[in-house]
Amino acid sequence: MKSEEKFNQDKSALRNQIKQYRRELSEKQTLSSQICTRFLHSQEYRECSAILCYLPLPDEVDTKLIIQNAFKDKKKVGVPYCLDKQGNMDFFCIESFDDLHIGSFGILEPNVEKCKKIESFKDSIIIVPALCFDKNGNRLGYGKGYYDRFFQKHSLISFGLCYNSLILDYIPADDFDRGVDYIITEKQIINCIGGQNG
Repeated sequence: MKSEEKFNQDKSALRNQIKQYRRELSEKQTLSSQICTRFLHSQEYRECSAILCYLPLPDEVDTKLIIQNAFKDKKKVGVPYCLDKQGNMDFFCIESFDDLHIGSFGILEPNVEKCKKIESFKDSIIIVPALCFDKNGNRLGYGKGYYDRFFQKHSLISFGLCYNSLILDYIPADDFDRGVDYIITEKQIINCIGGQNG
């Protein structure tokens, strides 16, 4: 079944459908491990000195394996901290999972009283969260605009981690929506810059 037949293309309805689909998806931990391992073998990860990475919600690809390996590989790890409800966020450097605590929305976030705000993103790459992606790198986010606003100010090589069954043929995108450069699933790497799959 083609993705456009399986999911509605209205953004609001699509978000609800994808959330339901992810809740019911089996073997998420196994798929997450395969996706993260594929990412850790990428040239971009090997060559970067710092990685900006989201902290996963229960149904998202679990990024803890990536963060653990980045600690081991002596790379700087930055995680997001939402400043307000208007889409503004900063990244703070963590040196262990002990630098995290449960935030006001029940989501892990950096303890900003002990973590240092990242001011320079030189030699950094970023993993961008999303509900799903299409083959061109367009993402369906959570509707808050935090990453779109971040990309208005900063330009980094960007990755999306996604279950292969949630790569759609098309996601409607607005002018301010920012896609990712690469998508990594448990089965493939999609180069959204050059259009090549690996």
